Amino acid sequence: MAVTPEQAALARHRFERAETTLTEAQDELSRRNHRLTVNRAYYAVFYAMRAFLALENMDSSKHSGVASLFNQHFIKTGIVPEVSFKAIQTLMDLRHEGDYQDFAEITVEEAAGAVEATESALYAMRGILSSRLDDNNKQG
Repeated sequence: MAVTPEQAALARHRFERAETTLTEAQDELSRRNHRLTVNRAYYAVFYAMRAFLALENMDSSKHSGVASLFNQHFIKTGIVPEVSFKAIQTLMDLRHEGDYQDFAEITVEEAAGAVEATESALYAMRGILSSRLDDNNKQG
């Protein structure tokens, strides 16, 4: 199924937002704000997953739904094999802990690991998304 110009624009917008949010995570890590680092790292991956879902005209109102759809349609199918659903779940759990649990302590190791996992995921996803959009342009 061909990607419409609107879907492509939405996917690009969401991925640009993911990259901006990753920069925010990196900045917060350098400031030693570990809770916000994890929050921004998770949201960077969340926006990137939604970029891929835009290509298939899918979305979910729930974070778990976005992750589940991404897993089902992109990880399990081998389209994005470099990204681990377990890593996404770990980011979700850490973000939830930092955002909602009283007295939560996010360690520097957890925060740095979240940024590293997000950098790796976005690196892999960037290439695949670009390729899919380029292929679509050649077909259209």
